[in-house]
Amino acid sequence: MPTIRVVNLKKYFGKVKAVDNISFEVKDGEFVALLGPSGCGKTTTLLMLAGIYKPTGGEIWFDDQLMNNVPPKYREIGMVFQNYALYPHMTVYENIAFPLRAKKMEENEIKKRVHDVAKKLMIENLLDRKPGQISGGQQQRVALARALIKQPKVLLFDEPLSNLDAKLRMMMRAEIKKLQEDLGITSVYVTHDQAEAMTMASRIVVFSRGKIMQYGTPDEVYRKPKNIFVATFIGNPAMNLIRNLDYIKEKGKAFLVSENLRLELPEDVAKKIEESKNSGKFILGFRPEDAKIDQKESDMGFWAYVYVLEPLGRDLIINLKVIGTEELIKIFAEDEVNIKKDEKVFVKLQHGKIHIFDSETEELII
Repeated sequence: MPTIRVVNLKKYFGKVKAVDNISFEVKDGEFVALLGPSGCGKTTTLLMLAGIYKPTGGEIWFDDQLMNNVPPKYREIGMVFQNYALYPHMTVYENIAFPLRAKKMEENEIKKRVHDVAKKLMIENLLDRKPGQISGGQQQRVALARALIKQPKVLLFDEPLSNLDAKLRMMMRAEIKKLQEDLGITSVYVTHDQAEAMTMASRIVVFSRGKIMQYGTPDEVYRKPKNIFVATFIGNPAMNLIRNLDYIKEKGKAFLVSENLRLELPEDVAKKIEESKNSGKFILGFRPEDAKIDQKESDMGFWAYVYVLEPLGRDLIINLKVIGTEELIKIFAEDEVNIKKDEKVFVKLQHGKIHIFDSETEELII
């Protein structure tokens, strides 16, 4: 299976820069997700990989072959769409067989391949039905079978699970991931759903406004976001932010402060801030699981009022208003916590789990 290399890729529609000078690599057999909000350039990138859109600039390589001018039918790709794109008047068998019949393959070989791929996707009992007679999840399996029957070297997915209900999406996530791992096909998967990207992909390309914000493993983009966009887009609930903080030093100790907030910083954090040569404001970030309600005040935390409680069955999310700021934050309650709305509590942060961003650039400092 090929390695895909995207080098300085651009796609402009008039003055709109849909994809703006991006570069990334998908290794042989790797499953990479392109993640971002609507209109960020991820689907446009996928369509350029497929050959449906021609790049305005830059290069697309499959191994050592430049693909920019190679027509889609010669790229040896399989593509799975959001809307399944099945022919309603054809049976499931005929839909799966269609790409091979277009190549004028012998009927005996077509029959063998259809049954092989149908068995792999557990849809052998559906071959005589038409798309309107089967469920959405079954239709998605048929669309996947039609992509796989060509024995592609690259699989491209364009938000394939968006039309399914939540329970079916979770099931299909696991099935697609297992299938890709078993077949070892180089795969690129477009989604706006961070849960899909985090659970399925080996690496994630996070997009915003046509640019790549970060490219890394699910753990890297969650634990070490490079900027505010990634920090708040990845994670549910998102990373908490406390903005407009000043950095000061008093008696050899370093603090982030606002009008009524004073957070003492460890030496290593203070050193990183000073090395950044930022003379303006800072943003403190931390994940909901990296803070807790404490009984006593300490240097590594701040006071807040309980704003509202969100029970989620297994978890309880505490919404808090940070005293001295306008910020609302969320943290997960520990077992058997007993707090009430409007109660004043101390929020203790975990050492080594805080993030500090530059207010102006919104880039990560530490």
